[in-house]
Amino acid sequence: MKSTKIFALILVVVMCVSMFASCGLFFGGETNKPDNGGNPDGGNTSITYQPIDLADVVVREDFTSVYEMIGSKVTADMVEENEDGIAFVTVDGVKYELGMDFLSMAMVYNVAFDGEKFKSEEEVYNFWYKLYIVRWNYLAAEVPLYSNEYYDLYNAKIEGFVTTPYWSPADAIVASTIKDGNANSVILGSSTDLSGAFRNSSWGKSSPGSSDLDIQNLTTGYSTLMTDTTGTYVYNMKALAEEPTVEEHEDGSKTYTIKIRNDLKFSDGSAITAKNYIAATLANSTEVAVAAGGTGSAGQVLAGYDNFKAYTGANAGEAQKDKDGKDTGVVAAKYFEGVKLIDDYTFSVTVVAEYAQYYYAYTYADFSPDPMALYLGENDIIVDENGSCGIADGFYATEKKDDVDTYVMVDVINANLKWNSKLPYSGPYVVSNYDESALIATLTINPNYPGDVRGVASIETITYIKVETATQMDKFTQGEVDIIAGITGGDETKAALKVVADNPEKYAETHYARAGYGKMGFRGDFGSTQFTSVRQAIMYTLNRPEFAQQFTGGYGTVVHGPYYEGFGAFQANKDEFAELLNTYSYSVDDAIAVLEEDGWIYNAEGKEFDASKDAIRYKKLSGYEISANNINFKSTDSKYATVKIDGEYYMPLVVNWYGTQPNDVTDLLITSWQESKAATEQIGMYITYTSCDFTTGLYGEYLQMEEAGFDGVAKLSCINFATGFTSAIFDYSWNWTIDPALYSDLSAYYIMDEADFYSNYAK
Repeated sequence: MKSTKIFALILVVVMCVSMFASCGLFFGGETNKPDNGGNPDGGNTSITYQPIDLADVVVREDFTSVYEMIGSKVTADMVEENEDGIAFVTVDGVKYELGMDFLSMAMVYNVAFDGEKFKSEEEVYNFWYKLYIVRWNYLAAEVPLYSNEYYDLYNAKIEGFVTTPYWSPADAIVASTIKDGNANSVILGSSTDLSGAFRNSSWGKSSPGSSDLDIQNLTTGYSTLMTDTTGTYVYNMKALAEEPTVEEHEDGSKTYTIKIRNDLKFSDGSAITAKNYIAATLANSTEVAVAAGGTGSAGQVLAGYDNFKAYTGANAGEAQKDKDGKDTGVVAAKYFEGVKLIDDYTFSVTVVAEYAQYYYAYTYADFSPDPMALYLGENDIIVDENGSCGIADGFYATEKKDDVDTYVMVDVINANLKWNSKLPYSGPYVVSNYDESALIATLTINPNYPGDVRGVASIETITYIKVETATQMDKFTQGEVDIIAGITGGDETKAALKVVADNPEKYAETHYARAGYGKMGFRGDFGSTQFTSVRQAIMYTLNRPEFAQQFTGGYGTVVHGPYYEGFGAFQANKDEFAELLNTYSYSVDDAIAVLEEDGWIYNAEGKEFDASKDAIRYKKLSGYEISANNINFKSTDSKYATVKIDGEYYMPLVVNWYGTQPNDVTDLLITSWQESKAATEQIGMYITYTSCDFTTGLYGEYLQMEEAGFDGVAKLSCINFATGFTSAIFDYSWNWTIDPALYSDLSAYYIMDEADFYSNYAK
């Protein structure tokens, strides 16, 4: 399912080599000579360092994955585990170790059960989940630093206000009420800026702004599927006439038929029909939507998606060609085969076999209604004799702009998506005003909304404002804001709880353990941190329980993998995790042991490392480790670099850490890790620190996005930020890949698990 792009990768490599040569940063003949030769006295030795030569680079071209080749043959009952919980499977006489790409895919796509070892898809999922977490822990894919508790403070006039990792203040306020005698309104505060993107907060972005998303959730309703306070998906019977039905076909595809109630209304009183539920899927499966800033991928799991997306208004039945003029096998279709309108209140979608066996396949039946005009303008949904749906050709109309053909609907869609468009809302509230200069949104109750899993809204007005973290407590106690959320950290939490304790008649709190953690994330495709041993050594030389205690002030703990203990699959494996997960207890000896076992045994002269006189360790590179980025790897202060001696390349044990500021976590990492003798003098590691803002550090250096300032030179080894599991879906199948050509779309870790390379196994 994850297609490789070998030719694209080769092109990228060639372009990178050309770029390095042209900019003068990496070119044959340059000698990467350490400033101090790796010696603590700062003097160079008589060793002769040879020029770095790009002709030495070993280019990896085969990124065929094990899952791609044998994934369809493997079921959970075939898997064997060693004493450490590492998984293996034997197929056609070959024994494969199961890597992260394989496990992430199998966890949600290989959930068939035999009825003996496994009795349900849930049991199979829980088994794969265990293997995934254990291998993640072994690879030290990230360094979880702390898993804190969150405290939400609120005015005691509010009753029934409860939050969880899956239930935000924006959810909680819908079900809340106001005590008699108080103004029936609340002021919500958030430290994240509003942008006005309330209709679709993700449109044109890689991710939505959290405040915009809050407003969107408060003004959107009638979803067919929702999550409750525990993160469990439930059908919304306030929208549905009956639970959706599922029909499985011989080819493995599945059809979900959804029947909505016939009395649903938008905020302006207009009727909601089945067309309103499918309009967004149809529109955002076209090139028109792509041109307007959408993804164009809304219906990508449905039958006929490629054909429908290829339609541009007048090319039905035409075979599509690729850029080289070759037939792609796709024929443009005016109607979307996998989306059918059955009657005014019933529709169906057919999921192709490739995706139909997905563990969370029931989420394919999750739809919400939109005003037809939001994405379609004045164009209607049309239906063929088979019930398949399309959009009237006016949707595809073009006009000349600066001598370029442009879809007319681009401007229409973007205008409609603005908060002040005259289109109605479907949720418990409507946006009645938005002050763009003050970043204040005013929401008023929608009298036509009957409620949902969240309850029935009764608070008449919600004002959503921007607050600064430094002054939010003052605003709260002065009555300028009724709810402040996400308070964490020792000092901040203690101060918040004191406010409540001193004024229990005025203030209250709700809290929950975070589903997620603060972390150090690695760039694992070059440099020292591409090696598991180095990531493990970092884990061993960070006293994480002490760090968590210091940062959270006792209001938190530390985890050892990407899990939330309240998640069902974690609870199912809790006892085994206690035995299998490495807690990486602070140990200089263990850090040194894993480094030496992996070959970090040299000094800057290519001789045996001697801790009494050598500053840092080096590792001799071999095979694919001799990449362009690796032979040119150096510390950001240029003190240490990969060196070439007698035709061999030696990489320094350097970690280029970028710390976001202002950030208390960064400050604590400086003292507890970067300046710690354990991580520097005792194990032979050199850590550089670069202060950065969040955008530059995460998007520019970590994600290597040119628009965020990346200059084409890979430098960052790790960066501290955070991750969360606030979705009821735990699915990382599209976040692991061994193919760098797919990193921009698929990788969340940039780590190539060698077990996932099909070429590594004897045939």
